Amino acid sequence: MIKEIETIEEFLNESFKIQEDIDTYNNGWKANHHKGLSFRGQASKQYELIPSIGRDRMFSCDISILDQERNLIEMAKYKLPHIFRSDLLPIDLLSLLQHYGIPTRLLDVTLNPLVALYFASINDSEDGEVFAFEYNDSDRANYPVINAIAESYKFAIGTFHALSLFFKDVIEQPYFAEQRSLFINESNKGGGRWIKDCCQDLIFVNATEQIERQKLQKGFYILFPNEIEKYGDDDFCFNKIIKPIDKNNRQIKERIIVKKEGKPEIRKKLEFLGISEATLFSDNIDIVCKNIVEQCKRIRF
Repeated sequence: MIKEIETIEEFLNESFKIQEDIDTYNNGWKANHHKGLSFRGQASKQYELIPSIGRDRMFSCDISILDQERNLIEMAKYKLPHIFRSDLLPIDLLSLLQHYGIPTRLLDVTLNPLVALYFASINDSEDGEVFAFEYNDSDRANYPVINAIAESYKFAIGTFHALSLFFKDVIEQPYFAEQRSLFINESNKGGGRWIKDCCQDLIFVNATEQIERQKLQKGFYILFPNEIEKYGDDDFCFNKIIKPIDKNNRQIKERIIVKKEGKPEIRKKLEFLGISEATLFSDNIDIVCKNIVEQCKRIRF
C-alpha cells in the first residue's frame, strides 16, 4: 500500500493506523507469532532499499562484495583496533563500522516513525519515502547462524562460495553444537538448502549499543546476505552481489511518500518535537557545532 502525505499530522495518522492493524493481529500477545514494526526513511523515493556496500555497483562488477568487505573490515581493524575490536561479535562490529561511515551489509531501521520521517524529509528537491516493515518479534535476535552470515566474507575463497562449504566451515563447528540438529536432516545433508531457506525472509538484527546515536535513533538493522543462486543439482552458492529489497516485499506493510513541498514544515515541527540532526547525532561534535551556528544565525537582536 502506498500513501502520500505533506504534513506531519497526516504522517502520524498513517502511523497510528499501521500500529492499530499490528495490535489487532497480536490481540494482546495471543497470536502465535507476535509482530513488530520498524521504519526506514529515505530522502528520495527513487532510492533502492539496499545497504551501503551494495550501492553504485555494476551487476558484472569484477570484485566480489565479499572481497571488498574483507578489505574494508580488516583495514578498519588494523587502523583503529581500539574501536573495531577483535572481541566484538560480528553484528556489533558491522554496526560500529556502519555508524562511522564504512560501507556494510546492514540497512538501518528504527522503532520510532518520527526518526524515519526526519530522514525522509532532509532533501527538499525530491519526494521522500518512509517504509513500515513488519516482522516476527522472536526473529529479531542474533542467532549464531546470523552472526555467521554477518562475517561470511571470512569463509569465502576466490569467486565461488558454495553454501554447502559455508555450512561445513561454519555451522558444523563446536560453536553451533547445540543447534546442529535443527540445521540438518536426511534431505539436506549438505546444509546449503537450509542456509538458503533461513535467508528467505528479511533478517532483522539487534546490535549492542556502543555509541550514543544508536540509543537516540532507536535503531536496529536488516542484515543482507549475498544473493543466493542455484548451483548444480542440489546445492546453492553466494553470488558476488547483494540485491535490493523489492519495494513490493510482503514484509513492507506500507510505503509513505513524503511530498517535497511539505518537507520544510515537517522538519520545523519535528525539531519542536525533539527530532533534528543535532539531537539524532549529538555525539558528532561537527554536527553539534554546525547546529549551534545555525541557531545563532536565526537570532534577531
